[in-house]
Amino acid sequence: MKTAAELLEQYRDKFTLDNRIQPQWGVTKESVERARELLRKARHSRVEEARVAELFTTSDLGFSVAHLTSAIAIPQLEEELKSLAGLAGTRTVKDLNPVVLRGIIAGNGLEGAGVDEFGAAAIIPEGTPFPIVQAQSTEESYWSQTVKRGVQFNVTVEALINDLLGELDRLPEAFQKIVFNSTYADIFNALLQATQYLPAVQLPDGTSTLPNEALSAKGLIAASVALENRTINGVKIGRVGTVNVVIPKGAQRFLEYDLAQVGRVISVQDGALTLSPDREIQALLPNLNIIESDRVTGTEWFMYPRPGTTPRPVLETLKVRGFESPEIRFRSDSGQILGGNVSGFRAGSFDADVSALRLRFFGGSVLWDPTWVVRSKGTGAV
Repeated sequence: MKTAAELLEQYRDKFTLDNRIQPQWGVTKESVERARELLRKARHSRVEEARVAELFTTSDLGFSVAHLTSAIAIPQLEEELKSLAGLAGTRTVKDLNPVVLRGIIAGNGLEGAGVDEFGAAAIIPEGTPFPIVQAQSTEESYWSQTVKRGVQFNVTVEALINDLLGELDRLPEAFQKIVFNSTYADIFNALLQATQYLPAVQLPDGTSTLPNEALSAKGLIAASVALENRTINGVKIGRVGTVNVVIPKGAQRFLEYDLAQVGRVISVQDGALTLSPDREIQALLPNLNIIESDRVTGTEWFMYPRPGTTPRPVLETLKVRGFESPEIRFRSDSGQILGGNVSGFRAGSFDADVSALRLRFFGGSVLWDPTWVVRSKGTGAV
């Protein structure tokens, strides 16, 4: 796990994190460094800690602390979000409207006299003009949602007196956790829209499975067969090399045990019995990326292609252009006023004697086509 200092090294501009943070009015590199130094001293001196508590409510220190909180939280958040890359891809969109794909990447691609029915370019005789093609019409997503999220965190005078440093130290981790959990929720909000359940299928050995097969090696082979025989735009999906298998928490150990037992072959040599996997049967399975999630419960499970393994996207998180990173803002009725004046000493908030930090971020998710997702109730029945 990289430290905050190591994560910070990846940015050329460490003040704005390469334009990921937009400073509030009056916040400068110097004011942020001064805040950093004051907090460092406060950790070693009760006198300095009291000074920081005083300045937090009577000066512009809170604005710089909010910026410093962003500078700590955002690099750690971006590192943590990498763990979700196996669940869903990422797309940046221009606004909050429903997302669409242009035909060139959504389906059959180009159409017109320049391509044949299989999408191959036309043969051009010598000296003749190139035929014209155009991108097919846009394709809307099956389900998408791009929204604004946020919370407000109030810092009371009592909290400053009791545990100023504890309150400030917890903020980056708390805000980071909120954004991560929201992104995770976005992914499953989209995935759970898929309702094409696993039917009964015929396996390569001629046997038939039950609909909604239980989570097992047999069930995964059945889901693989079902997935590759589904069609999009009249064309079968075909074999998918790597798939995500999303299962309830606590089920992975049992699934891995069943996978280890499938196709065991007993061989006898010099009176010794040896158990070894049947490679031919194991080859029926795609590469598996098994993911446990508390959003999948009971006996349900899902299978869909791992991001980046298909010509068209399946499941993606969404970011809004210009608002890719979360924004933390500070407000206090004491201290610096945006017009340039300074409010009275110990003014505090008139209503409740609090300062406030506000977290705002934009995000969402999209399920482009539920055909790619095999869902099983795991009950062995329709």
